[in-house]
Amino acid sequence: MPVKKLIFILIVLPLAGYILYLSQAIIGPFILAFFLAYAINPLVEFLQKKGAKREYAILTVYFTLIVIGALIIGIIAPWLVEDLTKVLQKLPNVYQDVENLGEQLSRFYWRLPINIKPFVAQIVTRLETIFRNLLVQIAETTVNLLSRALIFILVPILAYYINRDYPRLKQRSYYWLTHNLGSHWTRTFLKLDTVLKIYIRGQLLTTMIVGLLISLGLSLLGFEAAFLLGLIAGVFNLIPYFGPVIGAMPVVLLALLKSPWIALYVVILFFVVNQLEVMVLVPRIIGGGLKIHPITVVYLILIGSKIGGIVGMVFAVPLGTIVLILLKSFYEISFGLANNEPISEKIDYNDMELD
Repeated sequence: MPVKKLIFILIVLPLAGYILYLSQAIIGPFILAFFLAYAINPLVEFLQKKGAKREYAILTVYFTLIVIGALIIGIIAPWLVEDLTKVLQKLPNVYQDVENLGEQLSRFYWRLPINIKPFVAQIVTRLETIFRNLLVQIAETTVNLLSRALIFILVPILAYYINRDYPRLKQRSYYWLTHNLGSHWTRTFLKLDTVLKIYIRGQLLTTMIVGLLISLGLSLLGFEAAFLLGLIAGVFNLIPYFGPVIGAMPVVLLALLKSPWIALYVVILFFVVNQLEVMVLVPRIIGGGLKIHPITVVYLILIGSKIGGIVGMVFAVPLGTIVLILLKSFYEISFGLANNEPISEKIDYNDMELD
């Protein structure tokens, strides 16, 4: 291996990783801007094909999104205000319902056989700890996001410049990779490009559909804050595996205050929507774009939770996918498995495994 490449791998890459670690507090807006640029790029390219300059196409997409967002907010704002008002009005009743539920559970507990009581008590204690930690994490994440609100205003500005220069950056990157590192790295970055496009746009679309379905289901079950709860469930759905459970927990707890049967219906609702997502939405919208082993996904989410809380869990899989693809390329180069044949046609990477 040439000395320059060895220095790059042993010194430059670890140094870059350390700098990224030190700047993790401010790197959030850049990551969000990157994902936003990726998400809107198809619309920008569509307008370009119709004859618009790229700068005007980006601004047109921004303006359209702002108008659509304003219309949506104008439509849903009364529902949200009404839902929040009802929730605030019912807080005293909720407190009383919680006390009543506690008394019922206590009576049920004392009727259990003696040999089962320690096991049940242990489960209840663990659930209390999990729920308490979840509430603390949600509160901390909310405070952090609000405290950094001014920083995150930079996101659309950064996304504009990333999107404006995206074709030129992409072309130069591929040229540099091909002429300096070989076509193997060009294939690697083409794969990154394809995988991220599929994942980001697919996740956004499935999240909106899931949130809408949950809202409709909760509305049919008589929940007064159905839209708000569905919106929260949809956002948490961005987290693979854990997201649906986290989103369902507050709804199930609220349902228990009404009736155990309603809580059961809520569990069934979330289960049906989750199965619909897994069996219909994900195969059709995202397809086989990400073929990562479930254990790897769980591991990435736990790392993301440790580093960035709930926000870290949301971005753990796409960022982890980037790292996995790069590590796999390093592995292939190190053991002489790299494919350095010239790239002569568009490559379909959907069939390539990551694990």
